[in-house]
Amino acid sequence: MSLRRNTIWNMVGTGLPLLAGVAFIPFILKQLGGEAFGVVALIWALIGYFGLFDMGVGRALTFEISKLLADGQDAKVSGALKAGLLVTIVTGVVGAIVMLLIAPLLAHSWLKISPEWQSDTQLAFQIAALGVLPTTVTSGLRGALEGFGRFAESNVIRLFFGLSMFALPALSVSLHGNTLWCIALYLVGARLIVVMLSLIQLRYHLFNSTGSLAIKSQIGALFSYGFWVTVSGVIGPLMIYGDRFFVAGVVGAEQLQYYAIPQEGLQRLLIIPVALCGALLPILTPLRGGALVDIYKINQRRIAFTMLAACMIAAALAYPVLSLWLTPDFAQKALPVVLILAVGIWLNSIAQLPYTVLHALGKPRLTAMFHLVELAFYFVVLYWLATVFGLLGAATAWLLRVLLDLMLLHFAVNRYFKKEQNLV
Repeated sequence: MSLRRNTIWNMVGTGLPLLAGVAFIPFILKQLGGEAFGVVALIWALIGYFGLFDMGVGRALTFEISKLLADGQDAKVSGALKAGLLVTIVTGVVGAIVMLLIAPLLAHSWLKISPEWQSDTQLAFQIAALGVLPTTVTSGLRGALEGFGRFAESNVIRLFFGLSMFALPALSVSLHGNTLWCIALYLVGARLIVVMLSLIQLRYHLFNSTGSLAIKSQIGALFSYGFWVTVSGVIGPLMIYGDRFFVAGVVGAEQLQYYAIPQEGLQRLLIIPVALCGALLPILTPLRGGALVDIYKINQRRIAFTMLAACMIAAALAYPVLSLWLTPDFAQKALPVVLILAVGIWLNSIAQLPYTVLHALGKPRLTAMFHLVELAFYFVVLYWLATVFGLLGAATAWLLRVLLDLMLLHFAVNRYFKKEQNLV
């Protein structure tokens, strides 16, 4: 299993869609206007959020399959995959129902959306709810592919959907005008295609009768690991994307563009540490002791210095790039948010490695408990700072949250390493 090759595939799968965003976002924003674009940004956030509402099965399958293969228990792999597929179907149905129920509240009550857009927004959210099921299933299947070390196939699928996230709204606007529900319909259609591609890639294991009798026990194994991943999987994206809904509720959907676009762009810088850590997870899972410590220290320095340079460049280029890409007025209003978020992205990038190490050690419960603590802290601080300082307050609250996350994860990993040294 090549760490470099798999990391590159992860970067391609996540990074190339950024180019599609650069190409299509100005057109979408110009055609829709600020408020309607804010709704589209919320749809993107919902799709991204429910991609992790899979009971942690995606991450659990990566861990479980890589562990089974490393232990020579290949016969149990098919059962684990089928169990994961069953769980993601169930959670996808539940997630779709929840989204259908809250769609009217989001459109008419919870968000500051003007009356002319409310009906279209509600229908768009309801259609997006239908995409929850294929989103959760895809998340689980992609985790399985990565457990097999098939990062190329996983990222071809991710690349297709990533490109369609930006290209399809532009296509919808061109063909159907400023109709939000059409955009949502195109995005859900893309998710269905992604599911079919994922199923084709894993057809041998899905239709292999070997290990089928162990599905019930495999569900238990996945839940024991995946439950706590789910807590992180639900809370983590809520703290990443949930602030968009909060900002829209406090300052209005019209102002959301000055927060959501910089956030969406800067989040893409995380493709570097996320790509590396995603490739590391199946490698780290069977390791313990000095070998694990050595890999951790090497990659910790690599991520810290690489991402410091990337974030500094992003901050320096933010104003000229946004001015040319969108407008000077937009760049001026968004720049303070960019500078705060850039610092937060650097801290968050460093946190990706200890988070991955704890999962490789089979300790997702610990990361989930950290996220629960952070959630309580974050929304108290977010409410206060966003209400008083608006967009800058929301950005600062997110910065403080990722700082706390890094401190907790770093402390936990170093405590484990010290225990290992004392046992030697």
